[in-house]
Amino acid sequence: MLKGYAYTTWLSATVFSAVLTVTPLASADTIYRYVDASGVIHFSNAPTDARFRAFRSDRTRYRVVPAVPSTALHRTIDVMSLQHRMDPALIRAVIKAESAFDSAAVSPKGAMGLMQLMPDTAWSLQVSNPYDPEQNISGGVRHLRYLLDRFHGDIPLALAAYNAGEAKARKDTRIPETREYVRRVLRFYQDFLKEDGKREPTGLNVETAALITPHY
Repeated sequence: MLKGYAYTTWLSATVFSAVLTVTPLASADTIYRYVDASGVIHFSNAPTDARFRAFRSDRTRYRVVPAVPSTALHRTIDVMSLQHRMDPALIRAVIKAESAFDSAAVSPKGAMGLMQLMPDTAWSLQVSNPYDPEQNISGGVRHLRYLLDRFHGDIPLALAAYNAGEAKARKDTRIPETREYVRRVLRFYQDFLKEDGKREPTGLNVETAALITPHY
């Protein structure tokens, strides 16, 4: 996500179908937005606030791209890690936790692709096809880079925000599902770091990690 923007994740579960066929397709409803007093831009397809105004009204259809070889996938991860100053091991850890490297993955809530981008987030990041591995990784890494900057490099909090949303991560880091998600990503991160010959996550806030993942 581009720095200076924040995104809400109020997209209803009915917007995207979780059933994929031979040529899986999904559609997105009208997107609304409003800018709050702090200058933060909020997006939703099911607005509950009168300040929301229609921002995009069309139906985008996405086609699943055939799986790419793992070597090509890792090259994309390496390129994105250099562009956005992020450890490639962390990117791989998020992808493993989010989709187990399945580029056609769709969650019950409609998150799509390798890094499980919600439709409004994908559109805001100019990801035209979330099932395209390169586009999905590009959008997911930019979103995670934004969260890392937002939380001053605090990896566990950035991961909590990636999973539960920025507002929830700030208010409460003890959501059971989010704690388990952060724990899994950090465990995968450690595993990938060992594969890469590195010792420990760069910039890991051990106190916060202990708060969210007490056994880490």
